[in-house]
Amino acid sequence: MPRDLLRAVVRAAAPPSLNDGQRQAWIGEWAQEWDRRWEAAEAATRGEQPRPRPPAPVIEHASAPPAVPNTIGRLAPEIALAALAPITDDAVREIASRHVYIAREPVLIGHHEQTSIGVYLDLHTASCDPRNRETLAQFLAGQVEHAVGRLEAAKTVIATPREGNTLVTSRVAELCGVPFLMVRTFSRPRFGFPVEGTFTEGHEALLVDDLVMGTLIPRTANLLRTHAGLATRRCVSIFERADVGARGTVADADVRLDAAYVIDDGLIAALRRTFDQYD
Repeated sequence: MPRDLLRAVVRAAAPPSLNDGQRQAWIGEWAQEWDRRWEAAEAATRGEQPRPRPPAPVIEHASAPPAVPNTIGRLAPEIALAALAPITDDAVREIASRHVYIAREPVLIGHHEQTSIGVYLDLHTASCDPRNRETLAQFLAGQVEHAVGRLEAAKTVIATPREGNTLVTSRVAELCGVPFLMVRTFSRPRFGFPVEGTFTEGHEALLVDDLVMGTLIPRTANLLRTHAGLATRRCVSIFERADVGARGTVADADVRLDAAYVIDDGLIAALRRTFDQYD
């Protein structure tokens, strides 16, 4: 393959989710790597030894690095359990207490639009344990019935973003006896179509996830409406991040959010105090 064509392939392969600055950095890194591989292959065809890879350039900082690095740690479950008293379901509270992570300085996270947070509840990791997965799914299925009533397979599908907790929500759909849809908000391998699963034109999509934060749910609702023609009016979750305005973001997409528990400024402050006390 000619080198110019290889470089064009690298540029075309840059993930579409990156912003302009991130995209240029990604292209630069991988262009250098594939240039090295191309030169090695060319040298091999001539029976030559490839040139050694040059050392990575030293990164120049615009300002001095912080004197104290950011501290990130997981709260001990017995400590987190007391701070999570607002979670009234004992099983959910116990699972959550084992998966609370805190950063001394807020960190940018997010799939589409990044949000700066300092407390992270990692229910994805929790759900890798089948016992936790079943507990969370049973609780969330109960929340679905409480919020919208018993579902009918002929009328409703449960939908979750691919970046959401599909481990739990696919089981929720099974418990509720309705089809499950997975919505890809990034790459879409099936000819660009984002919605995976079986549905009919008359179905309505109920959004379900373990935790709602940022723009992921609004983007999923928009994809279901525009690409699948599915009415999407409600979202049910275990947690909402009120501290970053999740409810308002979802409401702006004309979706009503029903969350069992709210992670608000008060709960964040309680977890932070605990972290500071035992750090």
